[in-house]
Amino acid sequence: MRPPIDSRPPFGLMVWAVISILLSLIFYSAPLRIANGPDLMPMLPLITLFIWSTVRPRFIPPIVIFVVGLLNDVLTGGVLGVWALAYLTALTIARSRDEDGPSREIGPVWIRFIVVLAIAMPVAWGVGSLAIGQLAPVRPLLIESVASGLMFPLLALLFIRRRNLRGAFGS
Repeated sequence: MRPPIDSRPPFGLMVWAVISILLSLIFYSAPLRIANGPDLMPMLPLITLFIWSTVRPRFIPPIVIFVVGLLNDVLTGGVLGVWALAYLTALTIARSRDEDGPSREIGPVWIRFIVVLAIAMPVAWGVGSLAIGQLAPVRPLLIESVASGLMFPLLALLFIRRRNLRGAFGS
């Protein structure tokens, strides 16, 4: 019989968190390097950070969010700090809403992700516009937002299926 999830050492989950975040960064940045950036690419790093922040918030402290944002900027050739600030802002606001509690249903978690997305994208657009000294194009961010919002349930359900009866989004 397996010990309860809270009594098992979290090293395996921590390793999986690091691997999944690194894979999301690689998959997100690879098309930009190969094909000069297709318009249709969900924000995989934000989705991964959000899922881990929901399931195991202690694995994703603010410094991890900041480093993932910086790595996202470096791998995509963007202005340093744009996604770091966007991710930190969005996930900090999302974490401040404790009254909802962890949910085991995909619907409320999806709505919370849409709110995080609605915070992260305008922050990234505003900071990016300030950094380049002119208004950044809105269309690519809108397409990424829609793609991310539509892709989130699929990735979340895959994660739920992996965790099966252990309490998907409840920790």
